[in-house]
Amino acid sequence: MNTDELKDWILRHEIEKRTIECFWLNFRCYETEEKEECKHFFGSFDEAELQVKISQIALMLGNYPKFDYNHIVSYIPIIYRGKNIGLYRLYFEYSGAISDDYFTLY
Repeated sequence: MNTDELKDWILRHEIEKRTIECFWLNFRCYETEEKEECKHFFGSFDEAELQVKISQIALMLGNYPKFDYNHIVSYIPIIYRGKNIGLYRLYFEYSGAISDDYFTLY
């Protein structure tokens, strides 16, 4: 897949929109299910202080050398009050279906 094909794929499958929507869905679950940890990382949470912007989209060829776990991955660094405190990754199959996601705080 060349760069132009990847750009077309990103637009066709609305990767930016879907990644941001999935981030917020995941974050809202995190707020509800992990209240103490959330308070530790975010204090009295102010949504305006959380930067939500995709930093990278990558073609990942996984399980080397078999390459049988391949995805396109979007990345949102979790930046709160100017500090990078984690990373959200959303994994897509080539069909555009969501395969998995990871919400990681450091």
